[in-house]
Amino acid sequence: MSENLVVDTPTPSSFPDLHSFLSAEEVPAGLIEIQHQGLPLEILNVPADSDTTLVCFHGAVDKDVRLPWFLGQGVTAGLPVNRIFISDPSLRKSTDFNLAWYAGSKEQPDLQETLADVVRRIVRETGGYNLVFFGSSAGGYASLALSRFFPTSLALAVNPQTSISRFYPGAVERYMTYAWEMDGKDMSELPASVAHNLIPAYSAGFSHTVALIQNAKDWFHIQKHQLPFVDVVGDSDNLFMLMDRWGPDTGDGHIPPPKELIRACFEELAKCRGDWRAGLTASGFQAETTRQDVKRRVLDTAPAKAASDT
Repeated sequence: MSENLVVDTPTPSSFPDLHSFLSAEEVPAGLIEIQHQGLPLEILNVPADSDTTLVCFHGAVDKDVRLPWFLGQGVTAGLPVNRIFISDPSLRKSTDFNLAWYAGSKEQPDLQETLADVVRRIVRETGGYNLVFFGSSAGGYASLALSRFFPTSLALAVNPQTSISRFYPGAVERYMTYAWEMDGKDMSELPASVAHNLIPAYSAGFSHTVALIQNAKDWFHIQKHQLPFVDVVGDSDNLFMLMDRWGPDTGDGHIPPPKELIRACFEELAKCRGDWRAGLTASGFQAETTRQDVKRRVLDTAPAKAASDT
């Protein structure tokens, strides 16, 4: 069952446009709805009087999920951090697609920058300037994209995509069709404001911290997303990774780690007060992140028979 704990909440605090939210004297706790260029920005704001803020993004939306979707409430419940959950507004356009990477739409080509402004305003209200952006798969992509706007933040990305066009063509084509009203899957025609390929964006340099959690059985994401990413940033002092094998041996391996592991990681990050290296090291992340380190980790985590056959 998909986690969505606020589908029956009372009427949200509503703002008629982005400016009215950004200039508001106070940011309300709870459900917030901001009308922006024809689509709602839907946010769940859960302050906790903390100097650390966790921002959560979701990935592909299951058929039984009702929007807005605020994934991560269960695994983060009770943490001594401020929490911000964001539902992808592009999915409000049509039920014919379920994945949009928080990369925007025809109506909201500036969505990534807009969400950064929204997070910045909430953080200014709560004082939780130690920012962790968290998501899995497409939500991991969003965490990598949005964290770039915050130089001291941490992107904690689970099995992420790093270039939308390298994902499965059908999903990319549906996104282009229903979010952008464009035929085909050629993302080069999107506005320059849309960071749809994070590899060149990161290769230009980054000052924040990135932590990748990657299932060593998810060979599609390792080949198409992780390896191209570490090829350009793998020697960075700001990059960490945690790789292991999770889930059944059947299927494509695109499975997140157990919630207990994620929870333990959040707990370390909550108490490290922005010293991300310390929090990640305590959580078992490694600082060796080159292509060779990734392949070594795949071998080290393989079952004995599989490892002996390679």
